[in-house]
Amino acid sequence: MARLLLLGAGHAHLDAIRAIPTLTARGHAVTVVGPGPCHCYSGMGPGVLGGTYPPQAMALPVRRMVEAAGGTFVTDTAVRIDAPEKAVRFASGLRLDYDVCSCNVGSVVARALPGGRGQANDGPDNSEELGGPGEPDGDGGGGPLVLPVKPIENLYRARQALLRQAAHGPVHVVVAGGGPAALEVACNAAVCLGRARGHGAATVPEGDSVTLVAGRTLLPRLPERARLLCRTAAAARGVRIIEGARAVRVAKDGLLLDGGRTLPASVILLATGVAPPPLFAASGLPVGPDGGLAVNAHLQSIDHPDLFGGGDCIHFTPAPLARVGVHAVRQGPVLAANLAARLDGHARRTTGKSRASGQPGLAPYIPRPGYLLVLDTGAGTGVLHRPIPALPGVPALCFSGRLAFLLKRAIDTRFIRRHLPPGGTRSGKCPWDAED
Repeated sequence: MARLLLLGAGHAHLDAIRAIPTLTARGHAVTVVGPGPCHCYSGMGPGVLGGTYPPQAMALPVRRMVEAAGGTFVTDTAVRIDAPEKAVRFASGLRLDYDVCSCNVGSVVARALPGGRGQANDGPDNSEELGGPGEPDGDGGGGPLVLPVKPIENLYRARQALLRQAAHGPVHVVVAGGGPAALEVACNAAVCLGRARGHGAATVPEGDSVTLVAGRTLLPRLPERARLLCRTAAAARGVRIIEGARAVRVAKDGLLLDGGRTLPASVILLATGVAPPPLFAASGLPVGPDGGLAVNAHLQSIDHPDLFGGGDCIHFTPAPLARVGVHAVRQGPVLAANLAARLDGHARRTTGKSRASGQPGLAPYIPRPGYLLVLDTGAGTGVLHRPIPALPGVPALCFSGRLAFLLKRAIDTRFIRRHLPPGGTRSGKCPWDAED
């Protein structure tokens, strides 16, 4: 028997979780450690903020999935990986030993801002607290409520805060960041406020405001056509975009920009890019420039062959990868197959049946050039961009409107349905269920 330890139950580990019955049938033991009983699918987070989806729609009950499949689920957070000893230590003081370990612990917002309240950049390890008695409501004093957009559950927290504030007076939202997530969050915050006022309009109501501080420029990695469509979508929502300015500090009454100007804000949402959590650097493991676990083409640590990883928390040494969900999803089947192969290799060595090579071949993760990007701009609309790398010189497919959103919804709901356990219910396990 070999012991598999999965740190995190994110997108890149879902295929491995689905494979638990096969692994246990081979005599392996599987333990999954996550911050809470649910994993939230990031693609639907902005829609939860805007009210397109209830929070349950984006949640997978990973604890129940793991336990129903024959694995063990532990609620905890890894604080140190001792790769030479093949052990992981957790925030609770627990130590778990492993034969093979894989990391899919997500990412944190890359740049926090000094000042403010409620800003703790908890990364992926506070989902179990969502909706609890200590949740900040953002309608009292003490300056703006500040929330990073990771973990994705924070977008539900943001929605709750906006609805509470709207019941007491004007709401001023500032979103810091110039990437796709920032645009989606700003547009859906506008929709949330518009509908909270009971006007039926999916735009920022009079007296409220939503401002997007984009840094040097908005969506610099997208072509001009896609950027224009995104600007148009934001304008339709009443979102004000500020370029050529950078957020530097949370002030008592708003957000201070690098030019000395302060934007009034009651809620500040941080979408300033993502980075791996400090776990790997703190553990003395080989990491990339931003602290991601350095892995080879097989998603295997470059120094520790029994340590693997996928998703936002890794540094893929063969080629830089954008930290987007599509890579985590595509890595999932490769990671699951390689973990199974490594476990089987351990089992053969333990029983004395290993071959001379001692290890079956591992599959490489081969990133495909280009990927479909669909941004949720709120109220059932979106912006779609799809490069066509096989046809050099052919413009990318790019359009906006209802059809773009319908395509995104089909992709997102299909992903959720694929991974839901038999019966398809999420009830009774997610933090917000008690509120329903």
